[in-house]
Amino acid sequence: MRILRRIASQSWGVLLLFAAWQIYVMLMHYNSIVIVTPIAVVRDIILNPIVYAQPALWTLGFALAGLAGGLAIGLLLAVLTWRSEIFSGVINPAALLLSSTPVVCLIPLLARIFGYQNHTELVTVIILTFFPAFVFAASGLRKLPPMSRELFTIFAASPWKRLWLLALPAAVPSLAVALRVCAAYSVMVTMIAEYLMQTGGLGNMFALTSQEFQTERAFGASLVAMALSSALYSAAGAVEVRIQARYQ
Repeated sequence: MRILRRIASQSWGVLLLFAAWQIYVMLMHYNSIVIVTPIAVVRDIILNPIVYAQPALWTLGFALAGLAGGLAIGLLLAVLTWRSEIFSGVINPAALLLSSTPVVCLIPLLARIFGYQNHTELVTVIILTFFPAFVFAASGLRKLPPMSRELFTIFAASPWKRLWLLALPAAVPSLAVALRVCAAYSVMVTMIAEYLMQTGGLGNMFALTSQEFQTERAFGASLVAMALSSALYSAAGAVEVRIQARYQ
């Protein structure tokens, strides 16, 4: 009951929206091909858990793998820009160009380059999630404690010791923020890639069921993706809170 009360207190806006959706559809008497009620969607998920389980695990697996790869590449590029002004001049414009390109425009281009395969979905998620990690990591590497730079200068520390003992530990809180930001975004990018390339997962399920006018299942795939995104965001937020408390 405590968990239910907590969910209700944090999600009352969404619950109110679903209630309005339910009442509106019932009053307007729409055909199920056009739109369905939230109760019908939830009923389909409860009665057919196996149908949703495999696509959900597929999407979750690629989202987590892409999230890990995006964070790693973002941190690596941030270290390179921290270490060299030349790398900074090359990487920053390229990263900005990728981040400013709409997702639905970039995914077909990547599919043409790497092929309509499962690994292309992973590459897509990595490329589209690395930018937040890069921005936050680059900011964290330069957000050093007061007088720490002078202390390392006095001890004649090498650049790599400055990186390993000073800059990277100082960047951990910023990396925690990047984890939270990228966690929910990774699920969205994964589902869009699956929808456009139809490689599998909830995005492919949504595309196929929409074409077959299985509206309950199409909305169910979207609802499960929302639940995965919220769960990853909440888990990453809990990690961020613990890290921020440790660094205060």
